[in-house]
Amino acid sequence: MRQAILIFLLIINIISIVQLGQYDSGDLIALMSVRIILGVVTIMLSIAYILVKGTKSIVLISIITALSALLHLGLIIYINL
Repeated sequence: MRQAILIFLLIINIISIVQLGQYDSGDLIALMSVRIILGVVTIMLSIAYILVKGTKSIVLISIITALSALLHLGLIIYINL
C-alpha cells in the first residue's frame, strides 16, 4: 500500500512538472496553492516513510518521490521569480 501511494504521488508530481512548462506566469497563480500543498504533503510523507525504515524498495521510492517534489517546488519558485 505504501508503494502504491508513493508511486501515485510520484506520477502526480511528474505530471505537474510537465504542466509547469505549458503555463504562463498568470495561469500558474490559479493553481499555485494546490501545487504547493501537493509538494509539501509529498515531501512530508516521503520523509516519514524514510524514517520508518521499511523495505529497500519503499525507501528508494520515497527518496525518488521526495526529490521529484523538491524539483516541483523549485520550479514553482523559479518560474515565479
